[in-house]
Amino acid sequence: MSSWTKHADWQPLPQAVNKSLPVCPICKKRSKKEVYDKYGWTTRGYKIVCSECGAEWEYVIYKPKDELFGGVFAALSRIAKITDDNSIWILRKTNIEEAEKFLNKEINFSTWKQMVKSFCGQCGNPLAEDEKFCPKCGAERE
Repeated sequence: MSSWTKHADWQPLPQAVNKSLPVCPICKKRSKKEVYDKYGWTTRGYKIVCSECGAEWEYVIYKPKDELFGGVFAALSRIAKITDDNSIWILRKTNIEEAEKFLNKEINFSTWKQMVKSFCGQCGNPLAEDEKFCPKCGAERE
């Protein structure tokens, strides 16, 4: 069994995850995500954990072109694919009963966005359930 290594918050992947996916689709809250990798710098599988509800997601890229090049190119490619439908998200653990139907099922980023459900009508930024104003542009929730 592989062990998981936590990425430091200043590294590019955790920054990209927290910027691109500010709202957890399980608890619908704005949360910080912790990012772990399985096998080191060249891995294609990551564990992403919501700091609010503890939901654990596995993020996998199935169609990577970065395997040929590795290194910095591979890291940048993984960051760019967070919001791409070639990336697959698998819910591995949740404490929220309604979300159990998603356990161990592969979903793409479009489905992830549909699970969040609420977006700013002005700029398209995801909104948490309890937000009355968009934190990005300040527009009032519709």
